Amino acid sequence: MSLRELPRVQQVAGEPRRRWFHDHEMDLVVWESEDGEPLSFQLAYDKHRNEHSIAWRAGHGFTHYQVDDGEAAALSKEAPLLYLDGAFERDRVLAAFVAAADTLPPGIAGFVAGRLREFEEEQR
Repeated sequence: MSLRELPRVQQVAGEPRRRWFHDHEMDLVVWESEDGEPLSFQLAYDKHRNEHSIAWRAGHGFTHYQVDDGEAAALSKEAPLLYLDGAFERDRVLAAFVAAADTLPPGIAGFVAGRLREFEEEQR
């Protein structure tokens, strides 16, 4: 699978521009500066098994979440919730991201992969 950009992403007033990329197993949201430089990201992975999300923001570092999809009952659909979850399999997620990032703009792919590689050092 390869990450593909969604063409019409809702923008939030007062926030940097958002770009959203997705495939069967991952969603990547990247916030960019006015000149198109990546500022932060949120990567959701294992979407159809045990979904988790890792986010990175300058000045704040990493946050890792387990995602509750809001579908506990068959006929119920509620908003997804994020719960802090410290366990992050960096090497596995990084490898999956790199494999899916072949269609991403090189600046975005390099930015996200570079931050993910930094995860272990920051956690010490």
